Amino acid sequence: MLTRGIFIVGAKRTPFGSFGGSLKNLTATELGVLSTKAALSQANITSDHVGAIYFGNVIQSFSDAAYLARHVGLKSGCPISTPALTINRLCGSGFETVALGADAIMLKKADVVVCGGTENMSSAPMTLDGNAARWGVGLGAGLKMEDSLWSGLTDAHVGTPMGITAENLAEKYSISREECDEYAIRSQQLWGKAKEAGHFDLEMANVEVTTKKGTKVIDTDEHPRPSTELAKLASLKPVFKKDGVVTAANASGICDGAGSI
Repeated sequence: MLTRGIFIVGAKRTPFGSFGGSLKNLTATELGVLSTKAALSQANITSDHVGAIYFGNVIQSFSDAAYLARHVGLKSGCPISTPALTINRLCGSGFETVALGADAIMLKKADVVVCGGTENMSSAPMTLDGNAARWGVGLGAGLKMEDSLWSGLTDAHVGTPMGITAENLAEKYSISREECDEYAIRSQQLWGKAKEAGHFDLEMANVEVTTKKGTKVIDTDEHPRPSTELAKLASLKPVFKKDGVVTAANASGICDGAGSI
């Protein structure tokens, strides 16, 4: 039962950059600051009124990731006394921040709360085992680089990539490759129609990036391909399983971006 009214008074997001795209050089913190400042401005709320900050982040791809929610708050102008919490509930991290924000308001710990999520997947580092790098390796063993993004998308407890989970569900519920491709095309086309109709305009926080040709304003998601044809998707090979359903085109995208409410 709600004991207090809870309202979303501002909601902004950056465009989502493609893997290795225009936003690759912005840290997850910087992206979170951009969306948070834009949301506060849209709501006509000054940052000193913010009583708590909750931010979701999974791929901790920069050296300041341990302080992410704290730095988002400080760089958005919130007082030093404003508490901040970074959340990792995998794909549900952003949703979890909204639940935490609602709890804070209902428990009267805050009247105004910033909730959000941010990722820079492009910058997920190549890593070395700390023990091997610091204390030495055996003769002929060498130092092995590991792609932390690819490793992070695999559940080490059961040794299963996320893509295999999708394959298992497709088999369990008799979802065909053709159905997956058709759903992917539908998603791309709906994005195209929404973009053309201007439905994303009010939620977008444009991002300025520096290029060799000068400053460029990013105001559109880079990942969608609304003109993609079904035949092209059908020609791609499955990634995780022979005769499987998951391909590079119908899987979820690897992107960079942030959103705040």
